[in-house]
Amino acid sequence: MADAQAILLLLRQYKLCRRCFERNNAAGGGRSKPDRRQCYICRGLMDSIDSIVDKIIGAVRDYEFETFVIGATLPTQIYEREDAMRARLKIRGRESVKNQLTKELGMRLARLIRKKAEYMKPDLTVSLVIDKENNVDVAVKSRPLMLSGRYVKKSRGVPQKQDRCPDCEGRGCSSCNNTGGLSGNGSVEGVIAKGLVEMTGGQAPKFSWIGSEDQSSLVLGSGRPFYARIYNPKKRKLKRSRISGSGVVATLSVIEEEDEPDLQPRFKVKTRIHAKCEKELTKDDMKKLGSLAGAEVSYENRSKMATKKIYSAWARRINDNQFSLTMVADGGMMIKQFVGGEEYMKPNISEILGKKCECVGFDILDVSLQQ
Repeated sequence: MADAQAILLLLRQYKLCRRCFERNNAAGGGRSKPDRRQCYICRGLMDSIDSIVDKIIGAVRDYEFETFVIGATLPTQIYEREDAMRARLKIRGRESVKNQLTKELGMRLARLIRKKAEYMKPDLTVSLVIDKENNVDVAVKSRPLMLSGRYVKKSRGVPQKQDRCPDCEGRGCSSCNNTGGLSGNGSVEGVIAKGLVEMTGGQAPKFSWIGSEDQSSLVLGSGRPFYARIYNPKKRKLKRSRISGSGVVATLSVIEEEDEPDLQPRFKVKTRIHAKCEKELTKDDMKKLGSLAGAEVSYENRSKMATKKIYSAWARRINDNQFSLTMVADGGMMIKQFVGGEEYMKPNISEILGKKCECVGFDILDVSLQQ
């Protein structure tokens, strides 16, 4: 590296603004004749920090956040000019113009809006794109918001999932009001998605359901658990929230991202099944159904054998050929196949009773997560 004093003398040959001069002056001290428009390196960009900060403040005004990070894309000409100068003067190991710019912007913004710069997990990411004329475009994106919730469904005919919007394929757009689908209040997902978008000002939520039920099924008790991830939310300070519509009531709470399980947790479901048989039912048939408590049902699922345990079972005859069965079992059991007696489910209700049975419908009475 050239002598620091020699570098200082050579630097004075270039027209540099104060920041570009100090950034490249290894000796410290000394002065450059500042010229905002003629700075050899930045062409006045580094003297535009105040106006850039004002532009950022305008862009983040509608967002709730505590921490932020600023990134920038600068024109290659700025790097090329600084690299050429440093190569000629043998200057090494100095801070880059981009790092200095984003650092000073972050310090200024933090002081003005009383928020904290955070690089690891910021609530808000501010991205600057600067062209060769030093025009600045500001884009803002907030960290996804994670929620856990439960929903109760007290109306039949409401499916769990909504049809995807054909224009955005579920990502959220103006055609679907950022909900990602077209079902609106016609599905559990549509009701909750619409409510979350209105609450947060974000884009279409992504859901992780803990099990599912038929369109005609009710979901009662404490409800079915689920997780929702909201992208680019403007509002993040949500307390326990309630969303309702079309017989669906959902309660949600904000959680940390790491609290969402990577794999679907194990869960138990209390289900009430309504079934009919081709032959008349007897009291002994009800006893046989009650003996399902403690049984394990095996079936093939995606070329693998799966086993679900039944923890309790209680049957009641409705009329000569119809009955209800209330049972608590591992989540994920295919109820209609379990009743109908398809060959790949052993044991099954048709097999136990020795008569062909059909599932008329079933309701979810409660869902409990297992640790």
